[in-house]
Amino acid sequence: MKTLTAITASGLAVGGLYAGGAFDRGQVYDLSLPDARMRLEAIDLSADTSAATGGSVSSPTEVGNTLTWNALAGNRLAGSFTATLRSEGPNRTRVFLSYRNGSIDGGFGDRLMSTKFMRSYAETSFYERVDAALDGRTADPGRALQAFAANARAHPEQVQEIGQVTQQMFQGVAEQLKSSGVGNGDFGGSARLPTSAGDSMAAATRPNDAVTRPMTNLRRD
Repeated sequence: MKTLTAITASGLAVGGLYAGGAFDRGQVYDLSLPDARMRLEAIDLSADTSAATGGSVSSPTEVGNTLTWNALAGNRLAGSFTATLRSEGPNRTRVFLSYRNGSIDGGFGDRLMSTKFMRSYAETSFYERVDAALDGRTADPGRALQAFAANARAHPEQVQEIGQVTQQMFQGVAEQLKSSGVGNGDFGGSARLPTSAGDSMAAATRPNDAVTRPMTNLRRD
């Protein structure tokens, strides 16, 4: 359980995750530190975060009160998710989250995954899994997508950044095909995001009245 206050999905994306939230000052849950750790040890990140990192997410490793989930793309570290726990009383634990992207191919794929747009997708997916486990509810991928979409709308420069990187990727492929004599190297406007998350992200960033519906989130301490 956690202390709740009504906010919008946009507030969840910007405030609940970042400014003063899980990726900034942490969030407090009404759980003892051992109980919080046990719940985090049991979560499965593979369902949502694999597409966000380009790798397969492992079970967590633990060092002290920090749990780390690594996403691997072959022998490359595609990204790392961490949750650090700090006791604030017998039945209160503050949880700090962080995400660090790594490398999937040493080229354009890395540039794509390092954009703020893709980092936001990974972070909102991670946050939803952790928050659900600690709050004793079922994880809702749709809730994570709403938060991700709200953040994208609040930061259109992130959408522009990934658009530029994607265009450069397809231009590079077109030039390679042209130099090898395959096709004419003209992809026109049909380029799509080269990631399994593309369709989900495209749907998430379309206008959606549901994003402004009241939701609940943890009060900042």
